[in-house]
Amino acid sequence: MTLIVGMAVGITLIQLIGAYLRYLPFEARLLPEERARLWRYILLWSPVAMGLYVAYFCHEGLNVASFKGVQYFGWLPFFVFSVVVIRHGAMRHVFVAGMQMLWFFMLHTMSGALILTVLPPFFGMGVNRLPTQTALFIFWFLVTLPLERRIFRNLLPMQLFSGSRLAGWCFAIMPIGLCATPLILLIDRPLMYTRTDILLRFVLFFWGVTLYQYSLYAGERAAQIQDERHTNELLSQQLQALETHAGLLQSRAEDVQRARHDLRHYNRLLMSLLRGGEVEKALDFMEQQERELLVSPISAYCENPILNAALTVYMQMAKKEGIQASCEVNIEEEGSQEGDKDIAILLSNVIENAIIASRKQPPGEREIRVSLAYTEQEYALVIENRFDEPLQFGADGLPTTKEHGHGTGMISLRNFCKKYDAEVIFEQINGWVRLLMCWRGVEKT
Repeated sequence: MTLIVGMAVGITLIQLIGAYLRYLPFEARLLPEERARLWRYILLWSPVAMGLYVAYFCHEGLNVASFKGVQYFGWLPFFVFSVVVIRHGAMRHVFVAGMQMLWFFMLHTMSGALILTVLPPFFGMGVNRLPTQTALFIFWFLVTLPLERRIFRNLLPMQLFSGSRLAGWCFAIMPIGLCATPLILLIDRPLMYTRTDILLRFVLFFWGVTLYQYSLYAGERAAQIQDERHTNELLSQQLQALETHAGLLQSRAEDVQRARHDLRHYNRLLMSLLRGGEVEKALDFMEQQERELLVSPISAYCENPILNAALTVYMQMAKKEGIQASCEVNIEEEGSQEGDKDIAILLSNVIENAIIASRKQPPGEREIRVSLAYTEQEYALVIENRFDEPLQFGADGLPTTKEHGHGTGMISLRNFCKKYDAEVIFEQINGWVRLLMCWRGVEKT
């Protein structure tokens, strides 16, 4: 009975080790209350699991078959607790469980290798093999704990599941697939390993690590390609904005030149009319001249030339499409050149998004409001537009779209938030879509 209780305690410790390793990849993203809730469930279930293992061993006997049965299925309740509490997608949980399984497979193999090559035969024979295997597994876990913490805490980089959902699931089940075949073959085999078995298991672990590293490289490369494509799109958008702004400047310059040229003729005609006593005609010519001089000047939204260019282009674009557009800018001083450029790109993208959304509104119900302020080294941006259709939001709280050719604006917004550690709130209330952003400025260059 003592041996049965000891084995139940040892296997429960192994299950707790598995739960701990599966917890590490999500640790940094969890709130304190989520961590407390998860470990409360795990620690409350542990004595229950221990009692079930004792009852199972008493009923079936402590042998290789019952030992494997508990190892194969005892971890499932602990896994369910993780999935229920840590809401970061079933795909990631399955992948983490598979990698933990692959790591456990290696620790069991290391324990078997030690029994086979170093320890006296007594520890590998009969009923002694089971407690020896369990004790050595816990020993190897403790020895490799610093390495395990480093590996599992960095197991889920951002780009790991950046592809399609189908590709993500194929990758997520890969570690479990690697372990499935040898585990199925081990069901009816004794616990004693041969040197060939040990070698094959180390090779299995090697290929698992190799595939994981290649997947990391592929994910990083895909993210790099996406960033390069996005950069090219932004450069193209900047060039188009500059060309539009240059066209506006040229048009206004021609208007001013024409007005100055005509002013001389107006003055001559005016003097001729006044000398001839035709006062009414003189007044008509003066009113006509005033209308010419007041023709649509370029709006100056702020003194910063880069930001003013971006605001001018897209506010003019909105007004040409019949959208009621207003802009209020309160910037005490100029920021850095790089910061101004990034803010101009951000403004171009989010205002263009608002224009695209406004096109779907009925005429007369299209409106955009832009507010940008900079005080005490902090920027605050608010962009509002009317939009009646319900928006779909992603896990990061930003709108998502499945329309082909759209979504660049949100990519630009995400990149900006990442670079400047910006706080973002995106909401839709009573037919208005509102973007609120706050970030600290960078030093002048």
